[in-house]
Amino acid sequence: MKILITGGYGFIGSHVADKFFQKGHAIYIIDNLSTGQKDNVDIKHNFYNLNTADKECEKIFCSNKIDIVIHLSTQIDLRKPPEYRHSYQEANFTGLVNMLNLSKKYRVKKFIIISPASIYGNAGNVSELPFNEDVKPNPVTPAGMSSVVKEYYTGKWGEIFNLKILSVRVSNLYGPKENLNGEPGVIPLFINNILKGKNITINGYGTQTRDFLYIEDLADGLYEAAINDQCHGVINISGNTECSINDLATTLTKLFKAKKIAYDSRVKNLINLSRLDNSKIKKLTGWEPKYNLEEGLKKAYEWYQKKIFAAAAKANPLKHAVNALKRVPKEFIAYLENILFFSLAGFIQYNHLFLGTYAFKLDIDYILLYVALIGILWGQRQAYLAMILSTALYTSATLFSGTDIITFIYTPEYLLHISAYILIGIITGYSIEKRNRDLESKDLALKSLGGKYDFLNGIYNETKIVKEELQNQIIDTEDSFGVIYSIIQELDSQEIEKVFSAAISAIERIMKTDEVSIYTVSDTGKGEFLRLKTRSTTLSEKIPNSIRVIESKATKEVMETKNLYINHRLEPDLPVMLAPILEDRNVIATVSIHKVPFENLTLHYENLFRTIIGLISNALKRAYFFEASLRDKRYIVNTRILNPSTFEKILEEVKKKKSELGMSYSLLEITDTGKSYQEISDSIISSIRDNDYLGLSKKGHIYILLSNTQSSLASLVVERLLKNGVKSTVMHEVLDDL
Repeated sequence: MKILITGGYGFIGSHVADKFFQKGHAIYIIDNLSTGQKDNVDIKHNFYNLNTADKECEKIFCSNKIDIVIHLSTQIDLRKPPEYRHSYQEANFTGLVNMLNLSKKYRVKKFIIISPASIYGNAGNVSELPFNEDVKPNPVTPAGMSSVVKEYYTGKWGEIFNLKILSVRVSNLYGPKENLNGEPGVIPLFINNILKGKNITINGYGTQTRDFLYIEDLADGLYEAAINDQCHGVINISGNTECSINDLATTLTKLFKAKKIAYDSRVKNLINLSRLDNSKIKKLTGWEPKYNLEEGLKKAYEWYQKKIFAAAAKANPLKHAVNALKRVPKEFIAYLENILFFSLAGFIQYNHLFLGTYAFKLDIDYILLYVALIGILWGQRQAYLAMILSTALYTSATLFSGTDIITFIYTPEYLLHISAYILIGIITGYSIEKRNRDLESKDLALKSLGGKYDFLNGIYNETKIVKEELQNQIIDTEDSFGVIYSIIQELDSQEIEKVFSAAISAIERIMKTDEVSIYTVSDTGKGEFLRLKTRSTTLSEKIPNSIRVIESKATKEVMETKNLYINHRLEPDLPVMLAPILEDRNVIATVSIHKVPFENLTLHYENLFRTIIGLISNALKRAYFFEASLRDKRYIVNTRILNPSTFEKILEEVKKKKSELGMSYSLLEITDTGKSYQEISDSIISSIRDNDYLGLSKKGHIYILLSNTQSSLASLVVERLLKNGVKSTVMHEVLDDL
């Protein structure tokens, strides 16, 4: 199946993805990476960096036939401010509605959500525990209240739009991959403090209890519930064990030698007692938690230990310094470079005023070069600063050299010099700024188009793979011409019993059903009765051995019209489809399909059934014709007694039907040996059914093979034969050598 997991890179989602992948399912993940981490999932999967409310999500459903949606991207970080939580809840709700809409539109088989144990609220006393699924939610935390709304909305949606909803309520989870930067549980916080040599700090007095469940146990339980058709509505997945926080801290101290246990009595716990009943999922799926608390804590501790040590090993002072430089704002670097270049240019240009020396004898204005260079490197803002600094330096140097202020103002040469600084600064700054804006705009457009291209390319590649798979499989599909031909070839037999047995298997495989029956028309009753010839194993004791035509609406219609009957109203006592097998416009048998998946009730399915019935009819006609043409070779002369070789073949086929389909039979031995074969045959034929057989064994004994008859009913035939002057006994043990 194809499994879509929203929030699949998170703590819960990553473990759920691993579990479904291990079971052979295709994984699709939607995650915006706000809290999830890509390295949490290392299995083969399809990833979409989207919000669940994004319209682009429809392309995922459109290009992939998603079977199950597991919606996990609705977690709330209670450490964020209220205004953040409010907007986040709105986004979560919009995403949930979008996922439900798409699941309804693209006919997803099951939609799964997860709620925390806080949805039940706080137990008044121990006698109220454990909480089972029938307990009315009474949340006292924002997360619990949000879950109540989510469950109610999702459940109502499922009722209105006929979408199967599974709401899983889980106890307190712990284990690897839980993000300490989000809203971690008490166990990862305690383990983190132990590894860092800090105290274990317990909120309150530690008497509050929790029902802890290892994350892999949740993944196992969720998988079992997801694939089980009986699992829908509300189901608890929990350890069904109570553990106080004091006991948890003591266990951690014993296992990992915590530094010290401290208490913060200022913190009040909204939920004091909590424990969830898991008997429902156990009954429906047989799931059981695999890990007790100590085993789970050891695995969690090992994972966090490796993670923290790996982080410490990466801590390199030199690398840290380089990373620190990378984090310095570009604006600061721009100002720093501007001041350095200004100082250098000013020194070269005017050092003679202070030192009495000339560094270079070139007619170059280094300040002008400085303004142009800064404008080219950093754009408009730094160019304007360079203009201001250059103008101030030039004015100061001119006045310092002995020019008075009035002369400076009225001398065109000085003003032209300043104008040159301003002009160069404006031109270079504006040109570079415009170029940078154009590049940035094009870069953003390129990134946007690149993102769309990557998304559409991913969809295209997935569609291409599915197309190629379907193209490769189409000749091998169950209803392709090649497969139908190969299956029908199994009917190519001249023994009627073999044809009937093979017909059941052929119809089951081609029509994708496990409830098929074939009845033959009784000549004895002049077509008033149908006798059960063979049927699927699952129909054992579900259908009658004989049907009176006048009492069955469907059978009567088929016998009269000689056409296919479709149970359009899906009446429970009638087969879904019933077709006649004809020979010279006479109905000799009927084939019934008693159960069909609703989605298969299509015109294609109906036409396929007509085709199969036609092929089976031809096979039976050949078998009947063969039997009629060899009548003198199959029967003892002037009798209805089968010769030993023919009777042995039929007996073997009946035995095979019993082992494969559970079709019962009985064998009667004729003990009246004082009569001729013809006399015995004439006396017996009127007392048995058309689908029963009278035969001679290799040892010369005469037997009656009662098809589809239990030993307890065979005594009735014995009494009937006795009235006709024929003595017989029931063979309770059928020997191979008769």
